[in-house]
Formats: sequence, structure tokens, C-alpha cells
Amino acid sequence: MIRVTLVTLALCLGLVFASPTVRDSPKGNRIVGGYNAVEGQFPYQVSMRRPPSFHFCGGSILNTRWVLSAAHCTIGMEPSALNVYVGSVRLESGGVYHRTMRIVNHPLYDPATIENDISLAQTVAPIVFNEYTQPIPLGSSYVLSGTGATISGWGRSNTMDDGPADVPDNLQFLTVDILTMEECREERNGSNNIFDSVMCVSSPEGQGACSGDSGGPLVYDGMVHGIASFVRVPCATAVSDVYERVYSHLSWIASVMI
Repeated sequence: MIRVTLVTLALCLGLVFASPTVRDSPKGNRIVGGYNAVEGQFPYQVSMRRPPSFHFCGGSILNTRWVLSAAHCTIGMEPSALNVYVGSVRLESGGVYHRTMRIVNHPLYDPATIENDISLAQTVAPIVFNEYTQPIPLGSSYVLSGTGATISGWGRSNTMDDGPADVPDNLQFLTVDILTMEECREERNGSNNIFDSVMCVSSPEGQGACSGDSGGPLVYDGMVHGIASFVRVPCATAVSDVYERVYSHLSWIASVMI
């Protein structure tokens, strides 16, 4: 989802809404420029859905009742308007739907700056774990920088200036690098929404997150360290994407999930 005025993922959601029927992507292996996941490869991945089955954001399974996502995905949404879909790399088959009973957005989320872009959703019934459905641990340290992180999602597989949204049925993933905050701020020319509570990820031009990937996980060293927050527009340019830093919100997450 992208708010064009803020270069966020929030308005991109509207572009996906314009094409509600999910189809196999004729371009094949994309996030933009990503690769097809295989069953069981990302068992923590969630598709956030408007009933009955419209994907609009991603998320991560934290335990049998709680899913992690982005506040800009769920702000103003009633639990009755949100289902979570788990257990499949395919949007149209193989997964399990769960109704939600509670949505908690960070109380200091600021839609003007996208600060504190994190939310939690509680399911009505417990999520059953198996080889295709598993929780992922929360990032337990402040990562200064790193190589070989992974992002995943069902966002559009073509860039924002490349015609109508091309939405893949198969979950896409991509390996990215985590930049230092100094590198991120320098690259983004001192942007005033690069807070210490975010992290920037870099990938080659032609690869990156896009519309519909919002709320999805950035995984590093087996833990979810980031939540897809806002991206470069058009998608997959040489400018880094921004993810909310999970480590900065561990106390808040724990207070909600008690």
C-alpha cells in the first residue's frame, strides 16, 4: 500500500483494489524481480485478506493467536473486515482462513510520518501448526547492518509505472541487504521519516518490494526483524525500501500479547 504524497505503501493498496481477481503472473518469478517460493519455505507468512478472499497486505505468525503486520494496513479496520490466510504459498489454494477478533495498532502510529508502523491481529480460533504453518521468533537484537536478509510477499510483480498491477498467485521472495542508518539517511537525503525505529534494505535495481507487500516480513538470522512499511516509487529502483524495526517495539508487542 502506498501513500504517494509520503512515498509509502498505503496508496499502492488502492492500485491492487482496482484488480481484485488474483491471477497467475505471466512474468513468473517476481516480488518485483523475486523468485517463486515452494510449499513450506516460509511457513510464517500470512496473507491479510478482506472477506471473502481479497489480499491487501502481508504479515507474520507470532504464535497460535497473534499475527504481526503494519499499522498502515490495519488502521481504521474492524476485526470483522479482516481474515488471515496461512499455510500456503498460493493465494488461491491450499491455505487456511482465520477470522480475527482484535486488531491493535501501535498507539503512537502517525499516518503523516508513518512512524511506529506496526500492528497486531488476534485470531478467533488458534492457528494449528504443521510443516506448512509455523511461528517465527521476534528479532532479539538491534541489527546495525547485514547481508542475506529475506523479504517475501504477494505484492505486484511489476513496477508502479509499468501498467496495471500484475499480482502473482505464487508467494515471491528476494534476498536483500540491511543498510546502516547513516547509509539510509544519506541515500534518502535526510528524509524526515527515517527514524531510529526503522531499517532500510537495499537490492539491485529492478528488484524490491511493491504494492501488496506491506506488512510482510523481513527475516534475518531466522527471526523477523522488519515489517514492510514504505517503498521507493516507482518500485524496484536503486533507492532503499523502509521496514519498521521489530526490535524497537518488543516491549509494546509483549504488552499486547499477554
